[in-house]
Amino acid sequence: MVKRPRPSVGSQLDELVGGGGLEHLVNAPRVAQTVPLNQLRALSTQPRRHFDDVTLADLAQSIREQGLLQPLLVRPAGNGFEIVAGERRYRAAKLAGLNEVSVLVRDLTDEEARTLALVENLQREDLNPVDRADAIAHLIARALDIPPERVPAQLSALRKHPEREDHAPLIALVEGVFSIVGGSWRSFLVHLLPVLRYPEDVLELVRSGQLEYTKAAVIARIGDIKERGRLLKLASKGASLEELRAAARSQPGVSSAPTQARLVARSLHDWSRVERLPLEQQARIGVLLEELQALLGAAPRRNATSPEMPSTKSAGSGRPPRTSPRS
Repeated sequence: MVKRPRPSVGSQLDELVGGGGLEHLVNAPRVAQTVPLNQLRALSTQPRRHFDDVTLADLAQSIREQGLLQPLLVRPAGNGFEIVAGERRYRAAKLAGLNEVSVLVRDLTDEEARTLALVENLQREDLNPVDRADAIAHLIARALDIPPERVPAQLSALRKHPEREDHAPLIALVEGVFSIVGGSWRSFLVHLLPVLRYPEDVLELVRSGQLEYTKAAVIARIGDIKERGRLLKLASKGASLEELRAAARSQPGVSSAPTQARLVARSLHDWSRVERLPLEQQARIGVLLEELQALLGAAPRRNATSPEMPSTKSAGSGRPPRTSPRS
C-alpha cells in the first residue's frame, strides 16, 4: 500500500479557513525588518488572555543576554502593526528595555490572523487549560462554520453517532484540526472542553495558574458562591484533590450519594472481594450493612446461601462469627 504524503501545516491551515490561501504565508520569504515597539499593538482578537509574570521576567532576561531570537509576525494596521504571533515576546522585549524588535510583515485578513494566532498559541507548553480549550473550540468552530458556543453540542453529536453519513465529513474536519493542535477530539470533548463552563471565579484562577484544572472541576460543581469560595481557599492552602472532593461532598445540596451507592453495590456484588479482607474489616462491613438496613427500614432476610459476616467481637478471636437473630 502506498502511503499518502502528510499535508503540510500550511495546507491544513488553509483548509481551516476555507481555502483562504494560508499556504503562501508558510512558504513566503522570511525577510525580517526592524520596527519601534511603540508602533506595535496586540491583535484585537488575541486568544491568549494571561501571561505569567515569572515566565515573562525569565524571557526578558534571556532577551537581554541573547537578544530576540525569533521575529514577531505582524500585519499592517493604521500607522503601525498588529501582532499576530509573538505578543509574549513583545511584552518581554518591553520588560528587557528594548526600543525596537524584528518583525515579519504579512498582509492578513481578520480570519487568517485569528487562525494563525490560535495555532501559534496552542503550540506553547505554558498555555493554561482555559485558553487552550477556548482556542481549540474556536478552531473547531471555524472548521465547521458554526458559532463557538455550538461546538460542545456538535462534538457530542459526532461522538454519539459517528456512523451517520452526514457526520463523516464533519469528523474529518475536526480531525484535521487535531492533526495540527495534537491530541484527540473525543478526549478534548470529555476532559478539557467542559472547563469553559466553569464559574468565572474558578476560570480566572485556572487561567493564572493558581488552580489545577482537575481541582477546578470539583470546585466548579458548587453552586453557592460562598461555599465555592471556601473550597477555593482550601485549594490555595494546598488541599489535595481528594480533600477537596470530601469537602465538596459535605456541602448542603451537593451529594455524591447516588454515585457512592452504585460503587458500593458493585463491590458487594462480588462477595469474594469482601471475603478476601481481614476479619476485622469484614466485621466492620457487617455492622455497617446492619445499620444501613435499619436506616432503610429493610428487614434482613437470610437463607442458606446468604453470606454471614463475622462480628466485631469474634473477628480474629478464633470463635465462630455471630449470627444476627432472624426477624
